[in-house]
Amino acid sequence: MKGISVIIAAYNREAFLEEAIRSVLAQNYDGPLEIIVSDDGSTDRSVEIAESFDALVRVVRKSEGCSSQGVSGTRNRGLAAATQPYVAFLDSDDFYLPDHLNRAAAVLEQRRELGFVFARMLRMREEDGRRFFSPWTRPRVTKRDVRHPVVSGAYVVSTNILVFRSEVFKTVGVFNEAFSNGEDGDLWIRISESYQGAFVDHYGAIYRMAHGSGQLSGRKDRERILECAQRIFGNALERCLARERIDRYRLFRLRLTLAPFGRPCWLSLLWVAIRHPVFAVATAFSPRRLLDRIRRKRPRETTDLQEFAAEKR
Repeated sequence: MKGISVIIAAYNREAFLEEAIRSVLAQNYDGPLEIIVSDDGSTDRSVEIAESFDALVRVVRKSEGCSSQGVSGTRNRGLAAATQPYVAFLDSDDFYLPDHLNRAAAVLEQRRELGFVFARMLRMREEDGRRFFSPWTRPRVTKRDVRHPVVSGAYVVSTNILVFRSEVFKTVGVFNEAFSNGEDGDLWIRISESYQGAFVDHYGAIYRMAHGSGQLSGRKDRERILECAQRIFGNALERCLARERIDRYRLFRLRLTLAPFGRPCWLSLLWVAIRHPVFAVATAFSPRRLLDRIRRKRPRETTDLQEFAAEKR
């Protein structure tokens, strides 16, 4: 198995970083494993914790006077330090589930045409010392979800469950540091425009919910979030229209996503429906969409992770 670099971006994560690192080490990955903790100038014990793993973890510190900051800059510094053929990212407050890296990398080994693979993810909340788990990924992941990550809709791909060939970043570029929100989705969209991906149907990581403030990227007000979203999907639309062969489904989804930014919103939605009647009807009456809504309203929650490990779909 080829080597993999796991990049953990950190900023004041002393409460969670050790668990994140140990979850990578517990993968028992079959090839060379490089763990890079890229720190964004932590003032707590985060760096000390990472360095306590000695040679097992490589720490990349933010240099004095560095103007590149936030989650994008921190991940980019980790990418610049990565040396292995495969690359994965793990948020410092989350953690991997057993055997995720082996299963994901095996697919990349078998299918040389792929640029990336991704798995399912669970969310976790903690209450009175107990951990409760529920699915984060939508129940059914389709071929269109794999072909158009982020563009096809939410609850499909996440930073924690993606594994890439390192060459992807040399071709497409890295995280856009101009975005204070949605920078990961922007990169996944750009990668999917040039590379094929695959879905590996297992739960690969845990997303920790409601653990307080201090996120690496900071708090974003709604206006800022919407501004970034409009720019990200607007840029994607321009690239889609500029391609020699336009993917009609991607074009529809991008226009649909941007429609609420139009004024009036209902007129923009009507215009999209008229331009793409087949996709509009299929989306409005999709059985999967109804099922996803029902399951999100009533999430299945358990304290036993083994239930998800044995789950069949």
